[in-house]
Amino acid sequence: MSSIQIRNVTKRFGDFTAVDNLTLDIEEGEFAALLGPSGCGKTTTMNMIAGIEDLTKGSILFDEQELSGTRIQDRNIGFVFQNYAIFTHLSVYKNLSYGLEVKKVDKGEIERRVKAMADRMSITHRLDQPAASLSVNEMQKLAIGRSAIVEPRIFLLDEPLSNLDAGFRAYMRAELKVLQHEFGQTMIYVTHDQIEAMSLADKIAIIDQGKLMQYGTPLDIYNSPDNRFVANFIGSPRMNLIDGELREEKDQLKLMVSGGAEIKLQGQVKSEFASDGKVQSGSFGIRPQDIYFGDQRSDSDIKMHGTVEVLERVGPKRLAYLHVLETMFIAFDDQDRLKVGDKVPFYLPSEKSMAFDLASGRRLGGVAK
Repeated sequence: MSSIQIRNVTKRFGDFTAVDNLTLDIEEGEFAALLGPSGCGKTTTMNMIAGIEDLTKGSILFDEQELSGTRIQDRNIGFVFQNYAIFTHLSVYKNLSYGLEVKKVDKGEIERRVKAMADRMSITHRLDQPAASLSVNEMQKLAIGRSAIVEPRIFLLDEPLSNLDAGFRAYMRAELKVLQHEFGQTMIYVTHDQIEAMSLADKIAIIDQGKLMQYGTPLDIYNSPDNRFVANFIGSPRMNLIDGELREEKDQLKLMVSGGAEIKLQGQVKSEFASDGKVQSGSFGIRPQDIYFGDQRSDSDIKMHGTVEVLERVGPKRLAYLHVLETMFIAFDDQDRLKVGDKVPFYLPSEKSMAFDLASGRRLGGVAK
């Protein structure tokens, strides 16, 4: 296994910049996810690591050694793709043994490792059957096993679970994490699914339009997003982000929202909005689970009044969609006490709220939650 250093990497296709001055450090044995919307540059980044795409500018190193002159086949990289890329005309055994045979591994060692991998992936009963006869779920197991068996320096996975059904996808997420710990290999996982990234990765690189938005542990990114894009992209359900104009009246700082609603800022979030006097338009962020009903818990919590528009069941809880004039807040109704049409007070805890500059998207104040 190897560490990976990505230094100021840019990739252009004609006038289009797919990756823009990207710098990342992935430690040996780390599971890193490249996360972002379709077309953001994450697969292009993976292809440059593999050597499939040349760099326009910058450098990529394995264990601090430059790879620009190293052929793809000499980089010792394991691949798992969305479309499996297995040899359907060969048997499951031959698919697993192929990479070892190319490396001229001893026949007895090949047999031992193939049987061990087939057992690990629960496809031993399929070894003598053609790969074409496998189910979609079994094909993905085979694709992962075929790449892992050659013990590559790094493992690259490009949306490998997107073709699987929901139940098996959850199972394979757990399996991948177990496999990564067992093999101890450095893994880079490309996905647009933030749930996959949050559940699998040690670190997540969030990319948008070729630029790195934030890089850190899942909890760091969730609890303290650097900008509005990350705040909006991470979390299920997503963070409430309420945009408006900042207005100061006497000693009161307000966020004036389209449609006539206003948020009277208090406590820590007020200080964050006030930290840059040049900001005129702001975005107020709070996660649904932090909004509460009932008695006010702190003098700094912001009181709002809204109408319950929709109630949506999410497992044992319900999501409540609350209209404040033309503005919508989403909160959890933990006790199933609300009814559609209810006019209810609710509270936005200042200490759990976040302030963003609407024009630039950057986080204001920078206080970790």
